[in-house]
Amino acid sequence: MVADSSVPDPSTTPAWTALREHAQHLSSVSLEQLLDGDHDRYSQLSIGVGDQLVADFSRCRVDVTALDLLQQLVTDRHVPDSIERLFAGELVNSTERRAALHTSLRAATAEGPVVAGQDIGAEVRAELERVLDFADAVRSGSRGGHSGERFTRVINIGIGGSDLGPRFVSGALASGAGNAVPDVRYVAGLDGIELAAALADADPHTTLFIVCSKTFGTLETLTNARAARQWLRASLSAEQAVQHFAAVSVNAAAMDDFGVADDARFTLWDWVGGRYSVWSPVGLAAAIALGSDAFQEFLAGGRAMDEHFRSTPPARNLPMLMALMTVWHQNFLGLDQHVVLPYDQRLAGLPDYLQQLWME
Repeated sequence: MVADSSVPDPSTTPAWTALREHAQHLSSVSLEQLLDGDHDRYSQLSIGVGDQLVADFSRCRVDVTALDLLQQLVTDRHVPDSIERLFAGELVNSTERRAALHTSLRAATAEGPVVAGQDIGAEVRAELERVLDFADAVRSGSRGGHSGERFTRVINIGIGGSDLGPRFVSGALASGAGNAVPDVRYVAGLDGIELAAALADADPHTTLFIVCSKTFGTLETLTNARAARQWLRASLSAEQAVQHFAAVSVNAAAMDDFGVADDARFTLWDWVGGRYSVWSPVGLAAAIALGSDAFQEFLAGGRAMDEHFRSTPPARNLPMLMALMTVWHQNFLGLDQHVVLPYDQRLAGLPDYLQQLWME
């Protein structure tokens, strides 16, 4: 957040001092004692959003007093004001001196902030429609390779946010609805192993590559993209190969040089952080795997959480409480390890995705 002299250092607030003292008290109380001593603990320390998502903090070394003090810390730090500044498109990213506009990627309509004369909502909605139209065309076979044959394999080439998000979403949400849906694969590593595996049983005439790179200059992505083009050129002419590439980037000149058709390139705006880019055209491969209706449901789920985060008071605000629990565990209980253990194999990609989200 942009520095604001009116917002105090959290460690100087009364809430911080009280939290430190309360943590010392709780350090001598076992979790078993906390569970046995309060039969209302689950109802007090679990938060539900909608019908499907519940966070249970009752098995953590925390109590209602600690949560009350953490919520006071939210007030002291003017967090609700910061949330409104985020959604209004103000410059909340202090390191890059820019707005954080990823919530606009999930908006239901073309309404959105206008930043430096740029109508963010309208641009996002228009590009999303192009992405979904392209994805459905590939799925239906109306968009095929140079010979008109439908694509049977789609290979997304990217790294970091251009790989982890769509890879995770494809694995978690794809229904595998029949043989007509293209087989979507992901390639990120520089050593060529993933690419070789993706190409092992692929047909150049029915394979589509999606090159995802904000700058179109990332070493790993370009190395794999050039290897993919070389593989195609062993069977196709240069003109034919162009029809087997799509790309997502902010760098139009680089896409020209590489050979990406105008109607197969999609804009990744400079303001989209890699950790949030799955909601942007970077999600094209996932949209092909899921179909446009399911991808829009995915966006709607993110939008629902955005609305919950923006409008729900701190005491029942799930993202805020999860952040506060991290503050509690790390700063007051001295617990510096964070483990994410998926309960369903379809969520196997979640830890890798969250790791990048966290580290960035």
